[in-house]
Amino acid sequence: MSMMPQLTKQKCGFLKQKERKGRQKIEKKGRLFKKQGPTDVASGSAALSALPHSPEPALLPAEGAEDLAKYLESDDELSGAESFSTVEEVLYEDWQDSCQDCNDGDSTYTPSQSSTCSTPPAAPPLPPKRETSTPGRTHTRRRRQSIGSIRSSSSRRSRSRTPHRTTPLQHWKTESDRDVPPILPRFAPARPPGVQLHKSDVYSPLELFQLFFTDSVVRQLCSNTNKQAAKRMAQGLQFEWTGVTPPEFLKYLSLVIFMGLLKLGSVKSYWSQQNLYSVSFPRKVMPMDRWLLISSNVHMSDPAEDSVNDSKKGSSEYDPLFCLKPLMTEISAACKSFYQPRKNLAIDERIVATKARTGMTQIIKHKPTKWGFKLFTLADSSNGYTSNFIVYAGRSKFHTGFGCPYDAVVGLLDKQFLGNGYHVYCDNFFTSPQLFRHLSSLQFGACGTYRDDGMGPPSSKLNASTKKSPRGSIRWIRDGNLLFVKWMDTKEVSYSTIHQAYTSGEVMRRQKTTDGTWEKISVPIPTPVVEYKKHTGGVDLLDQLIQCTSAPHRGMRWDKTMFLHFVDMAASNSYILHTEQMTQPLTHRDFMEELTAQLTGATEEAIAAERWTNHTPVPIAPLDPENPGHRPADVRKYCEHCKVSKAYHKTPWQCGACMVPLCNIIERSCFGPWHDRVM
Repeated sequence: MSMMPQLTKQKCGFLKQKERKGRQKIEKKGRLFKKQGPTDVASGSAALSALPHSPEPALLPAEGAEDLAKYLESDDELSGAESFSTVEEVLYEDWQDSCQDCNDGDSTYTPSQSSTCSTPPAAPPLPPKRETSTPGRTHTRRRRQSIGSIRSSSSRRSRSRTPHRTTPLQHWKTESDRDVPPILPRFAPARPPGVQLHKSDVYSPLELFQLFFTDSVVRQLCSNTNKQAAKRMAQGLQFEWTGVTPPEFLKYLSLVIFMGLLKLGSVKSYWSQQNLYSVSFPRKVMPMDRWLLISSNVHMSDPAEDSVNDSKKGSSEYDPLFCLKPLMTEISAACKSFYQPRKNLAIDERIVATKARTGMTQIIKHKPTKWGFKLFTLADSSNGYTSNFIVYAGRSKFHTGFGCPYDAVVGLLDKQFLGNGYHVYCDNFFTSPQLFRHLSSLQFGACGTYRDDGMGPPSSKLNASTKKSPRGSIRWIRDGNLLFVKWMDTKEVSYSTIHQAYTSGEVMRRQKTTDGTWEKISVPIPTPVVEYKKHTGGVDLLDQLIQCTSAPHRGMRWDKTMFLHFVDMAASNSYILHTEQMTQPLTHRDFMEELTAQLTGATEEAIAAERWTNHTPVPIAPLDPENPGHRPADVRKYCEHCKVSKAYHKTPWQCGACMVPLCNIIERSCFGPWHDRVM
């Protein structure tokens, strides 16, 4: 308790001693400066440069110094441990810098400059001494606030010798302000846009599908599948396996596509004949046990090489996508080879649904598919054709330092494959000023929404729109080729683009009047908004095609989930090639049905012709040729057609193809009605 006043008195005595010494130095330097006079510029500069630059505190005239000493003595609780510049130090250094500017800035010396620089500025008026005692923390805070206000004065210059340039806040402009559009690079694709096939030739659905699943790819899949089955049998799993061949593997793929066209509750339902909605096509193509056996052993990479890659887990040489690489590389190369995108491209995320416990599984709660593998996809905005894709394997696989979205976009835009002058549209997950400027240097245009709370967008509030701005309000700022546009619709929408800000576009909106009725009004709409809405849905077009023909196959193997997605992607891209090539293309469902039939080695016409070929009545227990006199006794089963009407009749007859017991007598002819219903 007794140390605080003692320390304060010691400090005040020290300050008084320094005041006396500093006053003597200033008076001496001032007399020297007056003797030299304004006649010689060089001598004046020399005198000013001789002013002290020591860390000792500079002093004010006597009147200001005495007032400051009295003010310091009134601060009984000020701690001597605190160290900061005093008001005199700040003012003296500012005065010293201004004197230096007077000599360095102009080539001619004027008396006005001498009067400005010769005398230090007077101290600001000090606050009166408080009558009542307050805590020492309050006095200390007030002293710091007074010093901070002096330091932040507009007349104060920077202490740095190098000039400090500050960029003023940009002003948000409106739709009435004229915007000069940037000079865009010329559109020069590497190949003519469109299908890269012979226009005179007509390609069947199977031929288009085999552009992606070529003969060499199918043979490699068969070889790796056989090796995987042998590996599992060596591990102790018991099942009978015969090597799968390319024709049999194509039949397996036909049933995969068929299950997407006709969705049933389970895989066994496609071979079941015990319900009203049973189908006969899967049983004609392949037995259920064989299909399940191929499905459990299908493999895209060599199992021996997988073991080598698995031994590298935990090191930088480990590749989590190694088991996908053989097929993924072939599909990606085929997507680039047989189609050249048009000018407008869309980049977006795609989620392949799975809950496999891997380090690559993503959980995105705001997406329709919340669990699964993430793919970054580049698609043509006009038709949704997938030109390139990247499977997301984790943040550690991106090394540029600008983030995963930046690296994904740069990795998708293969300049050697595409060419120059393309326009890329993406959402706010990918958009950043750094990315758009980099794409501009690569001669790509870009447009997309951005987040106001991210790094890069302008933070100026000058003439900015607010929540109460009228509907259709437009604000924009141009920074070189980069344009930031804000458009107030039902809420504020932000876009970052290289287009012109506004070109007299309008859109109709419904607005509620004061009397409660609704009316249509015309509001201005920026050009970036129009272009973004027109071209950003390229990836969504392909997602719609995949969802229509993709069957959810549940399994424990995540690589099989990705294999089935590659099949769906190849089938959808094949249909887009068909629509681009044919003047009167098939519908999507008709194309997929024709592809399913051709993968089995037959056409729909041939399957329809064989509809009644093997469906003939045969006895359930045929006669023994060696003992024709012996007749089987009471070998009958319940008729399946009679069960539907809950009438249980036994019959000795069954269908030779369906192996279904059916009545075949004059009173009950169930053979024809049953096949008409199920076929």
